[in-house]
Amino acid sequence: MDTTDTTADGVLVVGAGPVGLTTACQLARLGVRVRVVEALERPTTESRAVGVHARSLEMLAALGVLPRLESRGRRIGALEMVSGGTGRTRARMELAGAPSRHPYVLDVAQPDTEAVLADRAAELGVVVERGVELTALTQDAGGVEVTLHGDGREETARTGWVVGADGGHSTTRHLVGTHLEGGFHGQHFAMADVDVDTAFSPDTIRMFTHPDGMGILFPLAGTRARIMFFVDPPGPDAGDPTLEQIQALADARMGGRVRAHDPRWLTYFEVHHAQVPRYRHGRVFLAGDAAHVHSPAGAQGMNTGIQDAANLAWKLALVAGGRAGQELLDTYHDERHPIGAEVVRRTTELTDVATAAGPEAALRNAALFVVGHVHRAGEAVATRMAELTVHYRASALSVQHGAHHHAAARAGDHAPDPGGLRRPDGPPVAVEELLAHPGLLLLARSSGDLGELRRALGDLGTVVRVVREAAPAEEPCVVDPDDAVGRAYGLGTEGMALVRPDGYLGLIADSGDPALLRSYLADTLRLIERSAV
Repeated sequence: MDTTDTTADGVLVVGAGPVGLTTACQLARLGVRVRVVEALERPTTESRAVGVHARSLEMLAALGVLPRLESRGRRIGALEMVSGGTGRTRARMELAGAPSRHPYVLDVAQPDTEAVLADRAAELGVVVERGVELTALTQDAGGVEVTLHGDGREETARTGWVVGADGGHSTTRHLVGTHLEGGFHGQHFAMADVDVDTAFSPDTIRMFTHPDGMGILFPLAGTRARIMFFVDPPGPDAGDPTLEQIQALADARMGGRVRAHDPRWLTYFEVHHAQVPRYRHGRVFLAGDAAHVHSPAGAQGMNTGIQDAANLAWKLALVAGGRAGQELLDTYHDERHPIGAEVVRRTTELTDVATAAGPEAALRNAALFVVGHVHRAGEAVATRMAELTVHYRASALSVQHGAHHHAAARAGDHAPDPGGLRRPDGPPVAVEELLAHPGLLLLARSSGDLGELRRALGDLGTVVRVVREAAPAEEPCVVDPDDAVGRAYGLGTEGMALVRPDGYLGLIADSGDPALLRSYLADTLRLIERSAV
């Protein structure tokens, strides 16, 4: 049956992996009509991406899914380098010092991540249409016409926007006429999603050094684990590795201290490092592996894709809802493409280091020893791996009004989330909890009437007064007795900070003047006056 919808509104998300589902959830909570299609008829059972870092955990907390995700995963508090021959720990890097409320890696199999996000999407009114494939698209100034195939039928539909989150072999990418650029021949690994018996504690990711190549152990919930080994190219007719081959590698490179059984997924894979030239193509956007592919070193892939989704969704919601001009959408590429390029470069370097042999391996081991034994070096590596150093200071959306205060955040940084804040009636509160309310968040230190600030922001978000003493009549507000917000944001006594829905700072001002807020909304975000909508 053919159907045609001529209304060019809403967003079609192609792909129901973590990136597509995050995009859909964020759009839906901001009031956008979303449709999600997925070519796979049922969710994957393969563990795939397993490590969720602090920056993604912060966003997922604001989305309201973190407790559910935590219940399915395992918190990892450290990384260790272990001698494959002796099992002796050569270096250990603690993650607890990372500047986040979530200073750990959450190891959780991708099917669980997808299930939690799909449940949240359903709560927000989004249903994943499985077994439906995008096969064609054309766009004009008013929308995108797409052709979808599923259940033996072809459907033609019209939508306002398309987000391609359909993975490394993206159909959306092909249909907009772009391609990945980079290196497509790299190191080979054998990977197994198995249950393990081991005396190693399950709260640590371990990297085993061995003359024949590196081995890595990622503990998951229960006795489940991801294990990986650097191997020679397996050959075109090798097929997937067997459990016996995986066990032989574990015996040789993990000192006989890991026994694998009950395999869920056994595979060989080759590392690729590439990125598309542009993330935006008119009314079509690419995110996650559709936009960039790279080594799993550092568990950056899914996390970078989730942050792509968080960055794009709030901007697309404003434009799709008629609240902002389309030029706002160009900042998705401007902000995220350099981050993706840096991830590709860094993961390439990490993979080269991890798979080094001979004298280069000795140098690597010495460097890792330093990282594991010098606190500041280890903390810096952990902070960067957790994507906590990502910022948009150079973005056109980042505006600093007034002098920057030493050690305080800058416009474009991720919004600090200091401890010690509480609600007027006593319970503690975090900035990530305040971000659970959809839209922009304005933290204001002004002692005057906030009415003008609230009128300026309107239904685009929430204005929260930051006070030193409880004032229950002034809801919404947070009590900050030690001026933690003032110091972290550099607000002084009358300043304000506008936090974007993705958790980054758009405006920091040393004044609570409503004219500054109105100027930022109109001139920087290019928001359209409600009377003109």
